[in-house]
Amino acid sequence: MTNTIIHIGMPRTATTFFQQNVFPFIPDYLAFNLETTHFDAVFNQLQFADDTFYDNTKILDFANNCKNKNIILSNENFVGQSYFLNHNNRTSIAKRLSEAFPEAKILLVLRNQIDLLASLYAISLEWRETKHIDDYIWQPIKDKNTDVESGPAKLYYNTYEDYENIEGYDYLSLIQLYKKYFNHVEVLLFEDFIHQPKDFATKLDALFGFEQPTTISLLNQKELLNKSVDVVQARKLRKLNKFQNLVSHSKLLYRIYVKLKRNILKKKRSNEKPCFSLKKTAELKTHFGKLNKQLAEQYPEIGLQKHHEKYYF
Repeated sequence: MTNTIIHIGMPRTATTFFQQNVFPFIPDYLAFNLETTHFDAVFNQLQFADDTFYDNTKILDFANNCKNKNIILSNENFVGQSYFLNHNNRTSIAKRLSEAFPEAKILLVLRNQIDLLASLYAISLEWRETKHIDDYIWQPIKDKNTDVESGPAKLYYNTYEDYENIEGYDYLSLIQLYKKYFNHVEVLLFEDFIHQPKDFATKLDALFGFEQPTTISLLNQKELLNKSVDVVQARKLRKLNKFQNLVSHSKLLYRIYVKLKRNILKKKRSNEKPCFSLKKTAELKTHFGKLNKQLAEQYPEIGLQKHHEKYYF
């Protein structure tokens, strides 16, 4: 009997580490990472095509070609895209994956939302982010976008600018969605990966069908990839990124811009990372604490209780 494991995220839970240093080395498994699961036309269409454009024969052909193999499909974007889309492709992704891989087992790694969002912000600064970290979060319940220059004011969802929509980090609704379409949804915690790797590895081994310890040696490498920028780099990148649109019209200016960014990023990074203000932190704790408490009560096997302070309840 073969096994299909679909690793759906969350982002900033050592996904790159797993994709590069763990999954390709799992014995007797064939790993497909972002090169296939995000950038290949088959999976790109699976994630982003409207039903009226979607051709499911391509993903069904892919699944059929893998039917006699143990495979791992890893893409943290399977939880839905926040930027511009506000996670509105989340359900279609889950549904389409279930149609192609009905017997698959789902692997989801959670991380406390405040640390996760702060880490996402730090990574986004390496791209083009210019907003203050407190303004990086979109909260539809507040009709916050009265200052948006494009389009009508007071939109529930902002589809004109890139934000992380707070709704996408309600883990309970995400887990319920995947449990609707798949019989086996394994939910692990990033905090256990960092502080209790043996317990984390034991659960991974069971998911992959190993009776003997197998994954712990891979996890023990622990040199995490895509480390976040520190506060000094963050401040410099925010300023530099404001010139991106201007320099994009000149090859010379753009080369200078890229060189400046590289010089910022290659500096040794301190442990002081960008973080939300005390006011925003309190606001996020109140919001997520209620949701996380519901999740802990409904699915105690996940183990949020032992990290209740990290999950704000």
